[in-house]
Amino acid sequence: MKRQTAMALAAVFAMSVAGTALAATANPFVDVPAKHWAYDSINKLAQAGAISGYGDGTYQGDKTLTRYEVATIVAKAMANSDKADAATQKEIEALKAEFGTELSNLGVRVDNLEKNASKVKFTGEVRERYEYIDNAKLSIGTNDQSENTSTTRLRLNMEAPIDNNVIFHGRFESESTFGNSDGNNTSKLTQAYISGNAIGLEYSFGRQPIWLGQGMIADITGDCDGLLVSGGKDVKVTLGAFKTTQTYIEWASALERNGNFQAANIDAKITDNLHVSLSYLKDQDGNYYKTSSAGIKYTGIKNFTINGEYGQNESKIVKKFAPLLSSPEENPKAWMGKILYKGAKGDKVGSFGTWVGYRNADFGFDSCDLTTLDSGNQSIFANLDNVKGAEFGVEYTVFHNGIFTVQYNDMKLKDDWGGLLKNDVKNFFAQLVYSF
Repeated sequence: MKRQTAMALAAVFAMSVAGTALAATANPFVDVPAKHWAYDSINKLAQAGAISGYGDGTYQGDKTLTRYEVATIVAKAMANSDKADAATQKEIEALKAEFGTELSNLGVRVDNLEKNASKVKFTGEVRERYEYIDNAKLSIGTNDQSENTSTTRLRLNMEAPIDNNVIFHGRFESESTFGNSDGNNTSKLTQAYISGNAIGLEYSFGRQPIWLGQGMIADITGDCDGLLVSGGKDVKVTLGAFKTTQTYIEWASALERNGNFQAANIDAKITDNLHVSLSYLKDQDGNYYKTSSAGIKYTGIKNFTINGEYGQNESKIVKKFAPLLSSPEENPKAWMGKILYKGAKGDKVGSFGTWVGYRNADFGFDSCDLTTLDSGNQSIFANLDNVKGAEFGVEYTVFHNGIFTVQYNDMKLKDDWGGLLKNDVKNFFAQLVYSF
């Protein structure tokens, strides 16, 4: 390490002296006396910009340099390598190889290393979540009960260029309860698709996420195998077809289901601060979904984001169960709204956001759980079906790329099936999500 530091200082010093006539200046560091044997060299390096001290006017010459500090010196040498002779340039190349990781983290491009680097970029996310449901009758025939659960979820993301206009995306996901990696463990490949451009259109093909409108019809993070094609700039039109085996809630098994869906979405930019969306989703026979919606997203008020959506489902499922309902809606309707103030940013420690939202959906609007709205893992209100109520949340960036969130949901059933289900359920969750 001492040899590499000396190499870096020597390279910068040699190039600075060769290319610049350095004039004497006042003592640059309070802890380097003018009579010190290294004073002249340190003074010239400071003038050359190779060293800058520690911000408090000190040089701290007895302190061992970290790899990042040496990498900063190497970056100075790289920036002036055109002044170097052949021997010095050879030393710089060796230093670039040794400190490639640190230079990359400092934002310095190292071309010869990038050419040999793997094309696959890996990122990840870990979520630690605790959830509590207050006195909830979770299904027909059960007693009132309170439940809580704690889970750990890992997502590993992959991205790699295949061609100039084709990129591969992948995600492996695993989730299990605290202290039990074997029981209740779900591990699966939720995303594996390519995206690109062809004949002026954008496309994505394979196992991918599906998001329609403002998320009221579908906000599926993966497990959807199909093709989406989009075109347009200020008015972006998306058409697609996919297959998914999302969980059908227990009562929704009365009609045939095959998981084949057709989707359409229009996102129109009205102004820089206002977007309007129109969305459509239908399963193959219209048994569970024949849903359309209209939504807006507005960011014209400083620090605020406002979005909302309204839709209805003309499928067959409600007609099947109409005799059991207190007030059946032939075409179930739903609407939702949310106001967010600021928002936690992973790269800014101390940033925060707070929000309030409301949802209202008739029985049968989302019988296959294609909309989660992140109400929690085990809440019976995790999907947008037979529910009304408010949510309140706060998020805060506690460390770099680490966001802590607390959300409280105060929900009610719109139809309790004649008292078979508890009408008033509250739930709460707290989670820490950190990415790498």
